[in-house]
Amino acid sequence: MLRNEIQMKTALTRKAIEYYEDKGLLKPIKSENGYRDYSEKDLDILMKVSILRELGVSVSDIEKYLSSADNSLASVLRKKQHQLENDEKRKELLELIIRGEGQEYVKEKIALMEAEESIYERLERAFPGFFGHLFFAAYKPFFDEPLSEDGEGAFKKYVSYLDNLAPFELSEEEQKFVDEASSPFDMYALEKISKDKVKLIGNVEEWMKENKTFIMQYETYKYSEQYQNSIWGHIQEKLQKYMQDNNYYEIAIPLIRKFSKSYDEYYEKLLEANEQFLKYKEITN
Repeated sequence: MLRNEIQMKTALTRKAIEYYEDKGLLKPIKSENGYRDYSEKDLDILMKVSILRELGVSVSDIEKYLSSADNSLASVLRKKQHQLENDEKRKELLELIIRGEGQEYVKEKIALMEAEESIYERLERAFPGFFGHLFFAAYKPFFDEPLSEDGEGAFKKYVSYLDNLAPFELSEEEQKFVDEASSPFDMYALEKISKDKVKLIGNVEEWMKENKTFIMQYETYKYSEQYQNSIWGHIQEKLQKYMQDNNYYEIAIPLIRKFSKSYDEYYEKLLEANEQFLKYKEITN
């Protein structure tokens, strides 16, 4: 099927289809003349995507569903249902405040709701704005889980550690840049790398082979003059120095491993993966 045909069948815009292609959800065959030939599988995927987007399911959750070994749609929908239930609870709490309910009672209700939130939601609320975005974006795949009771102490220490750091100074232009999405290429790369972390750990060699072109492009970009002189490059340079000056890796990482089980599992395997990645770079260079 050509693009105009698949547009008619799905009622999706050309831009939407291109976006889902860029995300890797579709893999149409490209002919020599540049036209794309969409398969029945591509059509089926787009129909699923269209329905799920109408239901308010995020693109990242749809990606997880389509890439999962068992196509666990139920888990994606349960997550969406959980989000809607939390929104309803927040609405009820707002109504209590409007009616003049006592603060202590409202706080008790909030505490019960917080216990069901993900680690990322709690951190995002504790550190809104560019500071939180810079610190948590790379960890999001591991912070989507709820905080366990045995991780509560480490989580509080992590929040306290971040809260007592000296201000991370960015210019007004740099703050605006981060808040408005940062460098498109770099944020796309960060998102892709973050989502692929778990897959990478499963089979490092296979992941590197499949993403050889992307890895080379990203590595080239990170060390290019364009990146080094960009706003995002300056921000990353400041952030790395800030973390080193405040012993972030020595203090924060051990705490994260204690309150995020998935990150702890990832970190253990990451040590081995790093060795393989360095060997791979030596061979390809």
